[in-house]
Parts: sequence; C-alpha cells; structure tokens
Amino acid sequence: MPSRRKLVVTTLTLVLATACTAPNTPTTAVPPTSETSGVPPTTSITATPSPSATAETTRLASSPVLAVKIDNTSPARPRIGLSAADVIYVEPVEGGLTRLLAIYSSRQPEAVGPIRSARESDAVLLANYGRVAFAFSGASEITLSAVRQGAQVNVSFDESQQGFRRETARPAPYNVIGSPATLLARAGGSVAAGDVGFQFGPAPTGGQAAAGVQTAYPAARLELRWDAGRSRYLVTTDGRAEVSDGQQVGAATVIVQTVRTHPSANRDVNGQPTPVLDLVGSGAVSVYRDGLRFAGTWRRGAAIEPTKLTGPDGTPLTLAAGPVWVLLVPTGQSVSSL
Repeated sequence: MPSRRKLVVTTLTLVLATACTAPNTPTTAVPPTSETSGVPPTTSITATPSPSATAETTRLASSPVLAVKIDNTSPARPRIGLSAADVIYVEPVEGGLTRLLAIYSSRQPEAVGPIRSARESDAVLLANYGRVAFAFSGASEITLSAVRQGAQVNVSFDESQQGFRRETARPAPYNVIGSPATLLARAGGSVAAGDVGFQFGPAPTGGQAAAGVQTAYPAARLELRWDAGRSRYLVTTDGRAEVSDGQQVGAATVIVQTVRTHPSANRDVNGQPTPVLDLVGSGAVSVYRDGLRFAGTWRRGAAIEPTKLTGPDGTPLTLAAGPVWVLLVPTGQSVSSL
C-alpha cells in the first residue's frame, strides 16, 4: 500500500455506523453522458474526502454472513429486506433479466425475499467470502454441483423449509420469504466474511462529477442517482423507485464491474442459456461515491482471492462508508453517467 495512503484497518460495522449522518446539501444536476462500460472519464476534478469515511477495511463485519438470492422482476415487488444488506450484487441471468445476490452481516432483518433460484456464478461470487450461509430456492444440477464444491453452507428451501414461509398475498414463485435468524441458525458454522477486496476510506484523488449511473440490461433497467441529503445513490428499477421496508433503497457506493460472459449448458423453460460470468481475471471498473465517478481496473487472480479495485496509478479505489451495490455488466453493455 503506498505510504501516502496510510489507513487504519477496521470493520464494516464501524464504517456503516459512521455513514448514518451526512450534511444536507443540495444535489447539483449534471448533464447525462453516455459511455460504453469501462470507458475512462475525459475530465477530472479533485474529490473532497468524505468526513464519514476515515478508515479502511478489506473485510465485512465480524458477524456471520448470510447470502440470499432475491428476485429482481416486477412481480417480486416490493422486495423485502434490501435496505439492511451490506452488499448487493446485480447479476445478469437468462432472458436478459437480472437477479440480486444480497449479503447480510452487520444487520439481519426480520425477513428477506422473495427468494429465488441460484446460478453457477453465485458459487464464484461467494468463493472469497468463505464458509458463509447461502439461501436460495431452486437450482439446476449444474449449479448445485458448483455450490457443493464451494465453501458455502447450503441453507436452501430445497434442503429444508425451516426458515422459509410462503406469503399468501404473493403469487408463486414470487412468494418464498426467508427468516435470516433461522437460516443462520441452520447454517451452524457460518462465519464472518473473508477478504473480498473492498477497501473503505477517504475518496481517491481525481474523479469526474456524476450525479449517478444508469444501465440497461436486455430486459431490465437500473438507475442509481445521488441524493446528497441522504448521502446515498437511490435505486430505481425499470423506471420505478426501489422501495423496500418503507423506504427507497440506497447505496453509499456503486461499483460498475465489466465482465465477460459465456453461455452455460443450463437453459430456462424457453430454451434461453444462462450467462456465466467470468469473475476471475481483470477488466474495467467504475466506482461511484460522493457524487463522483472514479475509473479503474478490477483484478481477481483466483476464485478464493479478493477482487482488487485500483485506479490508473495503481492505488486502491476506496469505497464510501455504507451499503455497496455491485453492478455486474457484460462487456459491451452501455453504461451512462448521469
């Protein structure tokens, strides 16, 4: 780590706590600019370090981790428990849709869902988290094989319905709701997350003013727009505010990670192949925090190794204190800074 960036190691629990207060300053509108995923900014300004983010960590909270696969389509609204997640991954799946992989550690809500089926890429996404509980409902034999080979603790609906219920007001299959407390108890040996590569701290130097980011998967649209009053990027899905537990879901940091994909042998009921994400390797990344965009590169040497985010000069792209959304964007998909 460069000597000019000495930072103190702490846990995400502290980082999240310090992010709860923020100055009530107006949002400055920035004209939209279009880019292809991974294109670096053409202009830069000096970032003002966030007063709430004064420490660095490469680990999540020291509490056991529960990872949950959540539906991200309209019939699944309103989603439950998203606002309590420490990290949310947006994954492309078959048919141009997306699914969410939500990571809970510092807080465990009373309920989460709707819980849906796992995908092959989940096993790799979770590999560097270590022996953490993984809740899902349904999976192909190919996916189950990948999960069995990993370190995750399978607490799926298919293994046991303990910790799950069906909400009668919702239509199947969008009605499977989980109880994190019960699911973690089922997991038994679920542990705190390992080093996944996230580093939290003051904003890096240099950055392009950006009021947020938007991207369109073939059958799903996502926008995260900066709200200075909440110090959060507020999430909009398919043109509608993403409301969970009575409030619009927000992220302190948005990571747009460009990844290559290849088709799986898995097919959905319409014969559409499941895209497998190539999460080991390297590619372009953009980090949005504090109303700014920072371009760089992500690198992951092996599935069990952390994903490192670095700027053009090789220094870490630090994240702001608070929830993190990671948009996994296939190479060539358009991404626009707002």
